[in-house]
Amino acid sequence: RVQMKMSFKGRNVLPTLLVIGSVIFFTACEREYNTIGVDLIDNGEIQASKKTFDVYAYNKKLESVRTNGLSGYQLGAYAHPVYGLGKSSFAAQLLLQSGNPTFGNNTQAIESSSADKQENERVTAVYLNIPFFSTALSDTTELAENEPKPYRVDSIFGNRAAEFNLKVQEFTKYLRDLDPNSNFQDAQEYFSDEDGASFATTILYDDTYQINEEEVVIPDPDAEDDPETDEDESIIPLERIAPGIRVKLDNQFFQEKILDNEGSTVLTSQSNFKDFLRGLYISAEMPNNDLAMLLNIQASYVEIQYDYDATVDGEATVESGTYKLQMSGNKVNYLTQDSYPSEVSNQFTDANATRLYPNGGAGSYIELDMLAGGSDVTTVFQEAKEKGWLINEANLIFYVDEGSLSEKTDITLPKRLYLYDLGNERTIVDYTRDVAGNTGVDSTSYTVYNGILDEDNEVGTRYKFRLTEYMNDIVRNDSTNVKLGLSTTSSIANSLNVSAFNQTEEVKIPQATITNLYGTILYGNNVPDNESDKKLKLEIYYTETKGN
Repeated sequence: RVQMKMSFKGRNVLPTLLVIGSVIFFTACEREYNTIGVDLIDNGEIQASKKTFDVYAYNKKLESVRTNGLSGYQLGAYAHPVYGLGKSSFAAQLLLQSGNPTFGNNTQAIESSSADKQENERVTAVYLNIPFFSTALSDTTELAENEPKPYRVDSIFGNRAAEFNLKVQEFTKYLRDLDPNSNFQDAQEYFSDEDGASFATTILYDDTYQINEEEVVIPDPDAEDDPETDEDESIIPLERIAPGIRVKLDNQFFQEKILDNEGSTVLTSQSNFKDFLRGLYISAEMPNNDLAMLLNIQASYVEIQYDYDATVDGEATVESGTYKLQMSGNKVNYLTQDSYPSEVSNQFTDANATRLYPNGGAGSYIELDMLAGGSDVTTVFQEAKEKGWLINEANLIFYVDEGSLSEKTDITLPKRLYLYDLGNERTIVDYTRDVAGNTGVDSTSYTVYNGILDEDNEVGTRYKFRLTEYMNDIVRNDSTNVKLGLSTTSSIANSLNVSAFNQTEEVKIPQATITNLYGTILYGNNVPDNESDKKLKLEIYYTETKGN
């Protein structure tokens, strides 16, 4: 125990304490974490030490992952330089804006009551709109009112200029909300390894497509300029649509399925409609396997434009209307992954791995066991409890095998990895107690817990995770040391775990590892002596009272 005796003269004790406390706090915050512990002042009663321990790690291949309820959905085909070809498609339900919709001015009951009340609605155009994840840029001062505003488009992997074949079809499988095997108490789970194409029928669009990253500006055909103002109102657009996929679908299909069914039972409720028109299936063929996209399906919709007969001021006229079907129901991503190259798949054994292969999608994750490395880790837990160690800092460090990466891009050197409590299917305590927390920006969130790509370290490119609270809970609170997991992540703020199957059992994995194509190669623990400086290790800085 360290005791400090202080005395203050005068009346301004509190301001003095606040100043001293502020200096200590900000000085401590500016220190590198790896100096905490060794820089403690030795007053003769305590001593600071550092120990390093082996951590065994095992590669785990995924066979399927739960892909409904995701934050984004993949589409495309991309040949990863390490892991090979992965393909993705998806199915999505369409939902009515409300039950029993009216098209035009009159309900179907009114139209049926008299011949002169009939509006004869007919589809003129149907558009599928699927936005990218994008951010509107602020500098628009030089743009005219009818010019597209600039956007930064995110989550597109590979060749953005690639031409590919895009296909949209009717989907015939009913995507129910609740699982009958749980007596309809639990949400239904859908998995990546099902063949979604087997439920795809009527073709609604099938053509060559190329990504357009510009905002879509829809002109207003009825806009007129007001000569009394300086602004030209005639160029003010009717609508602005964020960058994304926008294609015209088959008019006749939606005429028969939607407008011709006005007033019928298939449109009276969402449940009836979801069983009647079960959704759309979207797929893409990439000739060079060089493009994949993460799409914002939750904000997607089908817009039906139509004309109808109306009477205005006693005269017959033709009016226009629109109706949107939202893609806000159930959605399923179908993911396929070619077999890993032999030099990668050979590392997926029950042995302590030489190299580690975390890969997104329905790829692979890492299982970590700090007690499998031998008696040294087990002994240190016991020793720490008996001697009352204070663990000032504990770090788990993974070095990247850059020499095995044929390409060094965001795909092979992801900006972040995610370390979690695999045994209890939750975050580790250092994540939940990180005072930096979720800032809403990935690069500045959870920066104490970390996992951020560090390319400036003198030993080599690495990812470092802080395990201080995790280790202290084991030592001081008798918490159980559990197996940890390591995976890729598309968002460090998404800590939700979902069901998945590896080659032997059902597990829970981070949902954020499914919605990305990231994959890298890390050094494991089982490396030769000439690579020992980059081997996977746990380092602990601690203090203890002398004489214990």
